[in-house]
Amino acid sequence: MAKKKSLADKVEQEVISSADGLEAAPVSKKVQKTRTRRKSYTMDLRIHSPTSLGYLGIQGIDTAPALVRLAKVKGIDVIAVTDFYSGEYIDKVAEAAVDSPVTLLPGLALRAALPICDDIVLTVIFPEHYRSVDVEAILRKLEVPASARGDSDYIVSLPFDEVLAILEAHSGIIVPSRMDKTPYRREALQTLIAEYGFRAFDLAYYPESIAYFKARWPEHTFQLLSFSNANALAQIGSRISKVKMANPGFDGLRSVIERSGQNA
Repeated sequence: MAKKKSLADKVEQEVISSADGLEAAPVSKKVQKTRTRRKSYTMDLRIHSPTSLGYLGIQGIDTAPALVRLAKVKGIDVIAVTDFYSGEYIDKVAEAAVDSPVTLLPGLALRAALPICDDIVLTVIFPEHYRSVDVEAILRKLEVPASARGDSDYIVSLPFDEVLAILEAHSGIIVPSRMDKTPYRREALQTLIAEYGFRAFDLAYYPESIAYFKARWPEHTFQLLSFSNANALAQIGSRISKVKMANPGFDGLRSVIERSGQNA
């Protein structure tokens, strides 16, 4: 009898952490990138820049080109700059990524609230052509004050449904992040999955996290990811995920992680 696949087997994921001693498996060179065949791409989609408060910069180092070079050295195919409430640094990294094999996806990080939990952390990814001015325009629609730029403690005051509507109206892919980190956040997972159709999560990735999803929602298949949440150059790629996609761009990512029913 064929062995039944576990949730971990279903999830196209590989996490690297310098703390737990895991090492990356090399991407297979036998899988060719074509329109019809998917390839496993290495991603770190939660990277902060000096725009985020608490970022640990290195004096004399130009962060944008250093960020792209480091991603290349670490074999990361796709990165996203996701500062809290700021798109200011996106243009600088986009310029540094020109002619690089590393794909840059513009992004954003924010906190929103549900009745059950007022600490819903969202990582939002936008199409490749988005620039700083586009993200800043979205922040104005979210009614985020200038004083909140870079502040990870600020919580968007708009209702959760309205936050999602604004982000998705601007083509944003939304991934709840670190919702397994505390029991308080974990209580919101049922609502995010059942009522909002989220099937992709960026986890703190505790040993019991996958088992928790398998036990609670055996009827669903998830993309359980884990990204670095880097607040310094040295942290980039400290956690990565591998996801099979038709291409390493925004459209390839959207096809595998957007929430259920988003385009219904």
